[in-house]
Amino acid sequence: MIVGKWQPFLSSAEGIEANGKRTVQTHSKYSSKDIMQFNSDGSIIDGGQLYFSYSLDSDDKTLSLFDGGNYERKFEIVQLDKTTMKIVMKDTDQYKKEPFLITLTVIFKRK
Repeated sequence: MIVGKWQPFLSSAEGIEANGKRTVQTHSKYSSKDIMQFNSDGSIIDGGQLYFSYSLDSDDKTLSLFDGGNYERKFEIVQLDKTTMKIVMKDTDQYKKEPFLITLTVIFKRK
């Protein structure tokens, strides 16, 4: 069901510091060049030129995106139907020598 062209229309990045301070940034201004085309052979045509291939684990609903150096970013597929795909990535980074939880959410519409 993921094969095809998808246009991002809303993304948000949420960061939570160890002290509980929360920061949220949203982005909703995407151009027509930002389309991601998922091909059946595992390749991607990415308008943002960040990713070149993907793998999909339908058992645990994980979408892995790979850049040119095979760096992997894993997203949980929260919603995937004929018109909408919502993916979420959670990661922990270091900020001021303390853990910093980051949640990235991207919502796409099928083109």
